[in-house]
Amino acid sequence: MECICYPGRMQTSSSPQTPTPTDALESLAVGLVAVTSLALARAGVELTFAQWRVLMVVSQHDDGATVGEVATRIGSAISPASRLITRMRRRGLVVTEKDAHDHRATRVRLSDQGRAVRDRVMARRRELLYAAVQGLEPLPPPILRQLSELGATLETIR
Repeated sequence: MECICYPGRMQTSSSPQTPTPTDALESLAVGLVAVTSLALARAGVELTFAQWRVLMVVSQHDDGATVGEVATRIGSAISPASRLITRMRRRGLVVTEKDAHDHRATRVRLSDQGRAVRDRVMARRRELLYAAVQGLEPLPPPILRQLSELGATLETIR
């Protein structure tokens, strides 16, 4: 009997109960964090998950993000996010500069080294994700669109 585990409860394959959307998303979230952690390790980079999130946040726009925007997106207060960014700047992963429109704000962008690290980890993660979906039934395009929309929605949760 195969065990299917969801936070807060366990099911076996002999119990045909379909997981709730929240249970399914929780299982997917845990799996995706595991894949990202493995991709970080296989890419040969020493990054914490928080540092990885910073790289992803600042790489989403050509002009990067302010320290405040980074803090909000990674679920941190500004002071710890600022310290994290300073450590990343010292390692050459990001560059910082005063915001052109608001000189009180500091803007963070990927350095060339940070971009190379991000690209290397993303390549490993895509390889792992590709391997994970091999042998699965292809999902219909409307489901793929919904999953993509859900991913975008999850990125906006604060």
